[in-house]
Amino acid sequence: MSLQIITAQEVRALLPMDRCIALMREAMALEARGGAVQPIRSGLQTPDRKGGLGVMPGHIANPAQLGVKVVTVFPGNHGTALGSHQGMVILFEADCGRPTAIVEARALTAVRTAAASAAASDVLANKDAATLAVLGCGDQAAAHLEALALVRDFQRTLVWGRDQAKAEAFAAAQSARLSREIGVVASVEQAAAVADVICTTTAAAEPVLKGAWLHEGQHLNVVGSSIPTTAEIDAEAVARSRYFVDFEASARALAGDFLLAVRAGAVGEDHLLGSVGQVITGALPGRTAASDITLFKSLGMIGEDIIAADFVVREAARRGIGTTVDW
Repeated sequence: MSLQIITAQEVRALLPMDRCIALMREAMALEARGGAVQPIRSGLQTPDRKGGLGVMPGHIANPAQLGVKVVTVFPGNHGTALGSHQGMVILFEADCGRPTAIVEARALTAVRTAAASAAASDVLANKDAATLAVLGCGDQAAAHLEALALVRDFQRTLVWGRDQAKAEAFAAAQSARLSREIGVVASVEQAAAVADVICTTTAAAEPVLKGAWLHEGQHLNVVGSSIPTTAEIDAEAVARSRYFVDFEASARALAGDFLLAVRAGAVGEDHLLGSVGQVITGALPGRTAASDITLFKSLGMIGEDIIAADFVVREAARRGIGTTVDW
């Protein structure tokens, strides 16, 4: 048997952001139509509490694929060459279970997560959204700066980070990479006052964005927090928004901002309206008025990883990229 191995550098070469946005629309629609089997992510923390290991198995119907994502999260690596997230996506033939490929997951996750936010923003944000604000200065912040500009014609782009000097260096580097001016704001409140679309991509355990700072017509992509005990936004921000998710079962178990808002009595269980896939397929209305505040809570679905990894593997085979090993 042979196994195809795709490195991070190869993932970046094979998975352009615009193509990945289209793939994420497909993944979200597939979820809404019942074409994906996606158990809720399981995992463990290391005894020293420095990090954890997460496992996400799944099956998708089109293309028929079986896969699993294994990823470690070590927040202490943030800002280093290692990064906070590391891992791999392993694909198996759906009809016989033969392993076929291993795809590096850090690069894949960075692209597919931002692409999912872009796909959600495309159906939820106002068409005339002019100012983008990204909170955070890591891999996801960089990917969101690239992805969101592909679905809206922003006239102004802003970033915020806890460390002003790091935020300024990040903005300068991304301005050069993306060939557009990116400014730095001193506070999240300042960003919220002017932004039409806000992406939270931080490692914050407690809210950095407050509902009191929001204004009518905004769209939020809430990406950074992925466990029940942490939240990047407060209960008021949840309550003021039309709240959509990528995968409802996962969100009801793991979306800390929603769970904490329910626990505080700020919202009921029915405040979670459904998935963005249901909006894409027309099963649910998204934005009902220009004044709505819409929100996409991104926890990530294994269906997204499998569809993206399947594309990368097929494209690698077509272009003769990657390493094939016998085993």
